[in-house]
Amino acid sequence: MTLAGTLLAPWLPFLSLLLAVAVQEVALPYEAWSVWRPDLLLVALFYWRLYRPDRCGPGSAFSAGLTVDVLSGGPLGMNALSKTLITLLIRRFGRRLRATDAIFLLPILALLSMLDQFIQLGLSTLLQGWGVRWPLLFGRIAATALIAPLIVALLIHIHRIWLGETPRAGR
Repeated sequence: MTLAGTLLAPWLPFLSLLLAVAVQEVALPYEAWSVWRPDLLLVALFYWRLYRPDRCGPGSAFSAGLTVDVLSGGPLGMNALSKTLITLLIRRFGRRLRATDAIFLLPILALLSMLDQFIQLGLSTLLQGWGVRWPLLFGRIAATALIAPLIVALLIHIHRIWLGETPRAGR
C-alpha cells in the first residue's frame, strides 16, 4: 500500500459516508427524486457500524447527518439526531446482526429505514405541523431497501481493498 493509501485507510468509512451524502444530496436532487430517493447514508452507516464499529460511531453519524441537514436545507439536527439514534440501535444489536444471514439483513435495513423516516416525521411534525406525504415516506423505504445490495457490494469491495485483500475473479 502506498503512503497516501496508508494515511487514508483509517478514514475510508468516514470518507464513504461523505461520498454517500454527496451522491444523495447533490446527484439525486429532491425535486426530481422525491418519492424514490434512497437513503444512501443510512445504508453506509449500517454497513460500517456492523463491520467496523471502531471506525464509525455516533460522532460520524451525527456529523454526516448534520451535513445532510445543511445540504438539504431542512431543519438542522433532524437527520443528525435520527442517524445517531439508528447508529446507537445498531450498536446495541450489532453482534446479533453480524451473526444473521445476509438475506435477513435487507428487511432489517428496511425496518431501520422506516424507523429513521418516522423519527424525522415526528420531529418535522413538532417543528412544522402535521403534513404527511405517505408516498414519500414509503417510497424512500422501498428505494433504500432496493438499492442497499448494490451499495453494500461497493462497500465490501472498498473494505477488502482497505484490508489488503485482492479481489478474486468471480466474486
